[in-house]
Amino acid sequence: MEKIKLFFKPYSAIIFLNYWWVGIFLFILSFLLPSVGFYAIISIVSTIAFAEIIGIRDEYLKYGFYLYNSLLVGMGVGYFFDISYAAIILTILLSIITFLFSFSLNKFFSWFNVPILSFPFAVVSMLFYLASLKYTNLLSNLLHRTPFFDFSFHNVFIDSFFKSMGTILFLPYVIAGVVISIIIFSISRIMFFMAVLGFVVGVYTHAVFVSFYEAVSSIYNFNFILIAMALGGVFLIPHPKNYLLALIGVIISVVFIDAMQVFFNIYSLPVYTLPFNIIVVSFLILLYWVGYKYFNYYIKDTPEKSLSYYLSKIYRFGGDGIKIYLPFSGEWFVYQGFDGKWTHKGKWRYAYDFVIKKNGKTYQNDGLFLEDYYAFGKPVLAPVNGYVVAKRDDLPDNFIGNVDRVNNWGNYIIIKSDYGYYVEISHLMQNSINVNVGDYVKVGDIIGKCGNSGYSPEPHIHIQVQKYAVLGSETLPFKFVDFIKDGKLYYYELPKEYESVEAPVLDNSMKLRVNFILDDEFKYRDSNNKEVIFKVKMNDKGEFYLTDGENELYFYTAERLFYFYDYKGGESYLKELFKLLPKLPLINKNVKYFDVLPLEFRFRLHKLAIMQFISSFYHKLFNQKVEYTKEKLKVFSKYGEIRFSFYEKGFSFIKGENFELRRINEKDSINH
Repeated sequence: MEKIKLFFKPYSAIIFLNYWWVGIFLFILSFLLPSVGFYAIISIVSTIAFAEIIGIRDEYLKYGFYLYNSLLVGMGVGYFFDISYAAIILTILLSIITFLFSFSLNKFFSWFNVPILSFPFAVVSMLFYLASLKYTNLLSNLLHRTPFFDFSFHNVFIDSFFKSMGTILFLPYVIAGVVISIIIFSISRIMFFMAVLGFVVGVYTHAVFVSFYEAVSSIYNFNFILIAMALGGVFLIPHPKNYLLALIGVIISVVFIDAMQVFFNIYSLPVYTLPFNIIVVSFLILLYWVGYKYFNYYIKDTPEKSLSYYLSKIYRFGGDGIKIYLPFSGEWFVYQGFDGKWTHKGKWRYAYDFVIKKNGKTYQNDGLFLEDYYAFGKPVLAPVNGYVVAKRDDLPDNFIGNVDRVNNWGNYIIIKSDYGYYVEISHLMQNSINVNVGDYVKVGDIIGKCGNSGYSPEPHIHIQVQKYAVLGSETLPFKFVDFIKDGKLYYYELPKEYESVEAPVLDNSMKLRVNFILDDEFKYRDSNNKEVIFKVKMNDKGEFYLTDGENELYFYTAERLFYFYDYKGGESYLKELFKLLPKLPLINKNVKYFDVLPLEFRFRLHKLAIMQFISSFYHKLFNQKVEYTKEKLKVFSKYGEIRFSFYEKGFSFIKGENFELRRINEKDSINH
């Protein structure tokens, strides 16, 4: 089966899709012009055979981009030449050359985090075209270039659009373009929208410089379609700004195509997809190196899925910014936040100060002594996993009313996070730091005690994230992973000044309940007395998921959080499980918390397609929060409830809007 998928995926990859079954339709379509379909097979088979001979593993081939360039070369041979022994041998040689070039070029392009697109095809095809001028025994396909079937809409603009769409597969016929358009539209409305928009803008821009008929009839208009789809939804996140960038790319390509045509005509060379490749790669290199916000670093099967992944990262997991844990246990008071009134200014603006308040005061008695302050001597915890790179703890704690203006930071510790940034905690108690430089600490480890050293008017914890390991380094913005405020649990946010926040405490027993390991199996019986089995599996990327044999629900366990982050499949109990429990706080307190469900879990069919398209223009449409309540071994929401086993790992009872699943052979009752 995998070999079959390997064969058909390159067909799909030509139009930026990653579905092998789409490749089957395009494979059949390629025989609209028999020679194109025939040489396409020769190119794929010969390339896979060559890869087998040299021992290239399937994982290098299964995503298609190493193979679709060879496929395009084969289709190009079929478009220009009829079937003959000489052309077959030439196709095999060109396919291998293209594969070698694709592999090498991809290694180079990966340095810039940009795709090779169809560069290898464009270059090798020009070499092939030049060489073919000497090969007089090749039979031209010019007289046989008639499809099995075609029709016309009797509208030059509409016909030209579909012909341009078909030309992507060397099938410049209306019927081919219609089939490809239907496939693209059925899978991604965003890609189809950009295809139409790119074509319209490209043609009308070209018509400014030449006659409209010449512009609409150009054989290179397919470049407009490819550029618009690539920049408008595939390699950049679907967004109005990227739609504009895509159209700018299309407009630029008008002049580029005409200039290349004039130059290439000197050598009787076709332009092929070279304008598309140069424009898209140039844009992507620029946007990658400037750190463009909407660059698509995690390309999914469709623009809609890429958008969902991107928005989930922002609204569910706080984006790509720095996230640290609170450096204490219990409830503390935010004395000063970012851009504070007193000391958090300039390059040190991103910092937080915490004190402990009871009955409106930070101290008991008259507050004349350090010991009167509730925060003094309290444990300070590691907010990240990482190595201790610097520390000082020999400075005395100031008497109340005094500050050390010379050693502003007082006693401090700097930890280099596993992710490369540095966290500094300052004003610690003298001689309280119990770790040394070079030690590795984990989140929640006690590293010292709250003190009053340095420029500190009263005992408090100062925490900041900074660029470098040196004292006084420029600070960086961050968020706290989690905190409890007014009985509600918040993720990846910042508390406001003068708010009291509580650090959640890990519940190890709850963490064990979701400690799913490979081949774990959970059996349930649904309302129809049908047995349902969930198994734990792992894919080739090391990602774990629950599967019912057809569908896959991916999960991850962090320090104090278990969550589902991806789903592959159709309607199923696993999909409902995502809705019921997108996140599970692994803490020992009953709380309310919020999560954002991706659109595919909130809408279906036509409504989902509409909402996905609209959300590409208005990202905040995605951000609809759902409230969940955790009470002991139960989590419930408007969608239903989940109950956990008292004695075993996993769920004992799953109730959705229209179903119930009860664990088979469960030791504890569901009413526990």
